[in-house]
Amino acid sequence: MRKLLLRFPWLRALLHETSLNRVKGAGVVSTALSDLKDHDAVNLAKGLSTIILSNTEAAAAVDHWIAQNAALEDFEKEYEWMRPFFVEIAQYNLATSNFGLQLRVFGGALLSTVDLITDIYMTFQFLNTPGQEGYGRTNAWLIGLTMLFQIIVAYGQNSKKLSFFFQDTLFILIGFKPALDAYRVGLGVEKEDHQVIDPLREMTFQKCVEVVFEAIPSSIVQIYALLLKKDRGLDAVASILVSAMTISFTSSMVSYDWDTSPTQRSKASFAYGFVPDKAWSRAVCFLSMMSLSFAHIILQTFSCALLAVTNKMWLIYYVSASTGLFFFYKIVRRDFYYYLNLRGVFRLVVSIIERFIIKVLVDFTMLIHLRNTCEMGGFYFLASILISLASSFVSSHIYSKHYEGDDKVDVSTLEAILAVMCAVWIASAVTFISVINKKYLRTFFSFEDAKTYHRRIVLNLRDDQEELKSGALTDHPDIYAAWGDELLKPWTLENWSRWEEEKPAWFTDAWIDNVPNHYIPYDWRVKYKKTKGRVDDPQMRRRSSLAQVKTLLGGKEER
Repeated sequence: MRKLLLRFPWLRALLHETSLNRVKGAGVVSTALSDLKDHDAVNLAKGLSTIILSNTEAAAAVDHWIAQNAALEDFEKEYEWMRPFFVEIAQYNLATSNFGLQLRVFGGALLSTVDLITDIYMTFQFLNTPGQEGYGRTNAWLIGLTMLFQIIVAYGQNSKKLSFFFQDTLFILIGFKPALDAYRVGLGVEKEDHQVIDPLREMTFQKCVEVVFEAIPSSIVQIYALLLKKDRGLDAVASILVSAMTISFTSSMVSYDWDTSPTQRSKASFAYGFVPDKAWSRAVCFLSMMSLSFAHIILQTFSCALLAVTNKMWLIYYVSASTGLFFFYKIVRRDFYYYLNLRGVFRLVVSIIERFIIKVLVDFTMLIHLRNTCEMGGFYFLASILISLASSFVSSHIYSKHYEGDDKVDVSTLEAILAVMCAVWIASAVTFISVINKKYLRTFFSFEDAKTYHRRIVLNLRDDQEELKSGALTDHPDIYAAWGDELLKPWTLENWSRWEEEKPAWFTDAWIDNVPNHYIPYDWRVKYKKTKGRVDDPQMRRRSSLAQVKTLLGGKEER
């Protein structure tokens, strides 16, 4: 360390200032590595503290910090320990800072709470207004339905350890589950053996449930009620705008967090990385995503409300046809089942719910992360967006031609709303395309399916990325059935004994249970059966004794 400080005297100032975690006075440092001084190091440290404010993961913050400072990139090339060292510092600062993790946790909780308060306020307004009690009851049912689905998700995640499930249920009922999820992600909490998905995926899924089953339907109900009122108050308009802003922020944050995650960028660099590295460009990218989502939400919720006012059955036909077409597309491509390692009817139910949620989110919020091949896929994502935009104009035309109520909105007012929102949408889209990394534009046109996507991930990983590679075997076997024997089986057979000796953190009994029997060396298969009480999978138990012997000896199973 002494030699390092003699060569880089500014390093002492960098370490000291980083430990203080101060934001005030942060600036951009363009000085070359060889010319860095103490004041440059102080600015670098403050820059890291600033970046921590906008990230849920310490690794993502450090990745962004290094990418925007050429001097740090040069330093890392020579000293590989730099990145993990500063990730640990950032992890500590993220958890203890008065700004970082607390800002993300309570900021997200505040947004959700404000949205919930405005929805509850409008619910009571409806319940206390003669003739509008039905809208209030609908809003109340939506809030209850959202909590029910969030509890179901929590059970699916923690069914093997009910203490975690009861804890999550309590936070759901008091409205602080978003804060708990953000706290876990911020601390870098790893997936427990009893859990199905990691904390980042759980946080994403719970946010999506809230948006799909409460925020979006509630906005449609409020716009529907507003269209039928002759006296249109500002309180209803304010509630609708707050909901749209909250949904757009949530949607943009999900896409931003996933795309800037170092884990995702390392595992699937061909799919993640559209958010640029420079701080200013990142800010513009996020704001453009948020304004794009906001305009899309207003257009779609307004469109659905117009259809419902004109003829409720037309809205049902539109939603059913749109969702049915997406399901048909996925089924025809043999890509309907979700990639999670679930079994039987539960797998089917989860896949149906997940695909429905994805369709609603894309149609209403334009959540850019869902263009991912495992979710909707690039091509269908783009097609859905264009269809949604077109439906706004069609709904407006249908309302103008077929609705005859005394409270009918003027055509000029409808045209003005559409024109303003479309202008915001187009300006935001142009800005977004201009700042993102252009090589990821192709992800908006992709025809890939989940099986091919996961195969590319395995091929993309280096030999030293064993933990990421091991994740391929936590997916459903259908995902890697076609290529696993080629890419995964030789890898596991070659390294199994070493893993047993070294015991890497990911090499757990739960992971081993997911590995197909013929991917495990014969000697270890026998050992597991004798010493760990490990049993073969249900398919193995249904085979004849001769077939079991053949398989254990490495022979090919007869079909």
